[in-house]
Amino acid sequence: MELLSPAKNLETAIAAINCGADAVYIGASDFGARKNASNSLSEIEKLVNYAHFYNVKVYVTFNTILYDNELPIAEKMIHDLYNIGVDALIIQDLGILMMDIPPIELHASTQMNNYDIRRIKFFDDLGFKRIVLARELSLEKITQIKKEVKAELECFVHGALCVSFSGQCYLSHKIGSRSANRGECAQACRLKYSLFNSQEKLLLKDSYLLSLKDFAIFDKISNLVNIGVNSFKIEGRLKDSPYVMNVTAYYRKVIDSVLENNSKHLSSGKCFLDFDPNLYKVFNRGFTHYFFDSNTQEKRANFFSPKSIGEYLGVLSEKKGQEIVINTEKQVSNGDGLCYIKNNSLFGFRVEKTIGKKIIANTDKNLQPDDKIFRNLDTAFFKKLSSSKTARKIAVDFSLFVEGDKVFVKICDEDYIEIILEVPFAYQEAQNKEKAFENLKENFSKTGEKFYLRNFYILGCTPFLPNSVVSTIRRQILEILTKKRVEKFKASDSKIPNNDVKYFLEEDNYKLNVSNKLAKKFYQLHGCKVVQPAFELLKNTSSCEVMTTKYCIRQELGFCPKNNKNVPQDWKSQEFFLQNDYGKFLLKFDCKDCVMRIFS
Repeated sequence: MELLSPAKNLETAIAAINCGADAVYIGASDFGARKNASNSLSEIEKLVNYAHFYNVKVYVTFNTILYDNELPIAEKMIHDLYNIGVDALIIQDLGILMMDIPPIELHASTQMNNYDIRRIKFFDDLGFKRIVLARELSLEKITQIKKEVKAELECFVHGALCVSFSGQCYLSHKIGSRSANRGECAQACRLKYSLFNSQEKLLLKDSYLLSLKDFAIFDKISNLVNIGVNSFKIEGRLKDSPYVMNVTAYYRKVIDSVLENNSKHLSSGKCFLDFDPNLYKVFNRGFTHYFFDSNTQEKRANFFSPKSIGEYLGVLSEKKGQEIVINTEKQVSNGDGLCYIKNNSLFGFRVEKTIGKKIIANTDKNLQPDDKIFRNLDTAFFKKLSSSKTARKIAVDFSLFVEGDKVFVKICDEDYIEIILEVPFAYQEAQNKEKAFENLKENFSKTGEKFYLRNFYILGCTPFLPNSVVSTIRRQILEILTKKRVEKFKASDSKIPNNDVKYFLEEDNYKLNVSNKLAKKFYQLHGCKVVQPAFELLKNTSSCEVMTTKYCIRQELGFCPKNNKNVPQDWKSQEFFLQNDYGKFLLKFDCKDCVMRIFS
C-alpha cells in the first residue's frame, strides 16, 4: 500500500520522504496543474536521487492540457524527465499518447474526470498502469471499479476538495481567463455568492456557497486496504513543509496500524519522528468524508469562510475587556491565532500574552461567553515542525570476519544489498576481546544521517583496529552502499498505453478538453468525433456548463426533494442563479444524475 505525498519543491519532497512517504508527486517547470509549484529538471534530479536511496518513487505532474505550439516542448521535456530517472508521469492530455516518447510509466490523472466507470475502463483497456480516481466516488463504487479494472487504483484520502469534478471546471477561466486545466485555477469556488431562485427571490446572500470543507478519511483507510486500493494520495502541492510533514506522518501511522506492521512497506527505512502528528493543528476548513459514505447526511461545505478553522479548543468562559478565559485543557501560547464563528462569519484574533489561564488578546465585541473557540495557528507546534530533526534511516548490519591474515568488513542493509571491503591494516588479535568488541561496535554505529546500526557481529577472532582505520572503512563502505541503493531502485521501463480500444461515445464536446491536434487525432482513432475544442479555445462560451458538481446546495441545506418531502416552495424550482461581482450564473439541479450544473 503506497502512501503518496505532495511536494511543492525539493525541500517539501524531502520532508515528506523523511516522514514516511512511499512516493511523492511534484511539478516540473511547466505543464503541471499547479503553475505556482514548478521545479527545474536539476531540482527534480536531486529529488530522484534522494528518493531512490529510500526506494521511494517520484511522480511528475504533467497534467495540463497542451496547445499545438507546446507539443514539441512537452515531448522534449518527457524525454528529459525519463533520462533523469523519474518513475512516472501523471497526465491529462491524451495527445501525449500520440507523441514519440520514451517507455515511461503513465498514470491517468484525476483531471481526466475519472468518475464514469465507462471512462475508467477505457483508460484501463488502453493500458494505463494507474488511474487516479475522482474524489466524488463512494466506497461502494470504488469497490466495483476495483473488480472491473486491471490498472492500479489511486485514491485521495486527505486535503482540499475541488467542488467540481476535476477537469470539468471552467469557472475560473470564464471569470478571469485563468484555466484550471492549464494550472492557473483562481479558486472561483472560494468566492462569495448570492443565491436566487427562478422568481429572482434572494435565498442566501454573500455566502461561500461552493467552498467545501477539506477531505479526510483517515478513519476509512482499512476499507480501502480491504478492497485492494494501491495508493493513498494526500492533496497539497501548494502547501509548505510543516503541513506536508504533519499530514504524511499522521497517515503513515494510520496505515501502519491498519497493516499491523506485518506488511513490508513499498519503500525502505525507518522514520524517527520528533513530533506527534495532529491533522487539526495545520490548515483545515473542517473535515468531511465527502461522498465516500454514499448515504451520509453530513455537511460538506463551510458557508462562512474558505479559511482555516484549525483545532477546537473549548468554550469561552470569561471575557473582561481584553482578558478572556477559555475552558480548555490545551496550552495556549503567545502569538497563537484563535478564531470563532458567529453570524455565519469567521472572526480571528491573536494571543498577545498569557497569564496562567488568562489570555490577553485584541478581540472585538462580537466575542461573548459560550462562544466556541478554535486555534488556527499553533505557534509552538509550527516551531516544533519548522525545527524538526525528523530523519529516515536505513537499517544496516555490520560484520567483521578474518580470513587468513586479512580482515574484511561486510555491510548488509534491510533490502539485502551487500558490500564487502578488505581492511587495509595488518591487524593484531585484541587482548581484551569484550572491550575491543564494544569499541568497534560504537565506531561502526556512527552511521550518519541516512543509516542506523541494527546488528553488529564479529566472526572468528576479535581484531584490534585503530579508530582511524575503522572510521575510514566505515565511510567508504557507506558511500558505496549509498550509490548502489540509488542504482538498484531506478525506474523501470513501461509500455506506453496504445491498445486498440473504442471510446464509449461516438462524439463529444468541449468537456473532452481537446486543445491540440494530437489529442483530436487520438479520439478520432478511437472512434470518437470531437465536435468542439477545449473550453479555453471556444470563441463563444455564453451558454456553456462551467462547473459540474456532485455537491448540491439544496442537499447541503436539507432541501433535496429525494430526501425531504416538505421542501419549501422557494426551493422547489429546478433552476436557480448564483451571482457575485464576477457575473450571474444559471444553476440547475439534475436530480436524475444527482449532480448540480452551473452555466455561464
